[in-house]
Amino acid sequence: MKSLSFIFILFSLTPAFSQTEDYLNVYTEAQWKARDAWQKAGEIIKKMKLDKASVVADIGCHEGYMTFKLSDVTSKVYAVDVDQSKLDKLTKHRDDRKVTTVVVVKGDYDDPKLPDNTLDAVVILDTYHEMDDHDEILRHIMAALKKGGRLIICEPIAGSRRDLARKDQERKHELGMKFALEDLAKAGFTIQEKTDPFVDREKVKGDKMWLIVATK
Repeated sequence: MKSLSFIFILFSLTPAFSQTEDYLNVYTEAQWKARDAWQKAGEIIKKMKLDKASVVADIGCHEGYMTFKLSDVTSKVYAVDVDQSKLDKLTKHRDDRKVTTVVVVKGDYDDPKLPDNTLDAVVILDTYHEMDDHDEILRHIMAALKKGGRLIICEPIAGSRRDLARKDQERKHELGMKFALEDLAKAGFTIQEKTDPFVDREKVKGDKMWLIVATK
């Protein structure tokens, strides 16, 4: 079973990349500022349609890159991951920053353990491809969202792997948009937006990211 946390393994690096610490640690707190140059986090948050009263969840939160951005504009953020070591780092970041609106949640592989009918929005950033039981995860997210609540999924896929089978894409820690759209339709979500590409990070990680906005 794969972790919901961000997992990055280097496969057949092209000459444009090297196995540097910056590349390997692109999602650690030390690299958050550099990540701001390409992730379009502000645009993602804008698409979540939030206000200061909003309650949201960051599923696959890793060390908290999106969590703390969301904590600046909402009343509560559930930071969810299955990797306790990542949650421990996030908790330290939270306590060091004296942030009181972040609730750390140790999720299961098939259940993010979020309260029902509570959330205004959920974001899954570069993590959906790590989930094995998509049907169960989406069922729980649907239950946790309020009516009209928004789910944002943003995932990478390299151009050379867009036509591969799902299992082959996921083996490379990527996923094509079409597979997520099928999952969302099956789960009963309504698609509001689909953008491909949304982020071009070929110079950083050799791929582009698409984005889907769906509602309950």
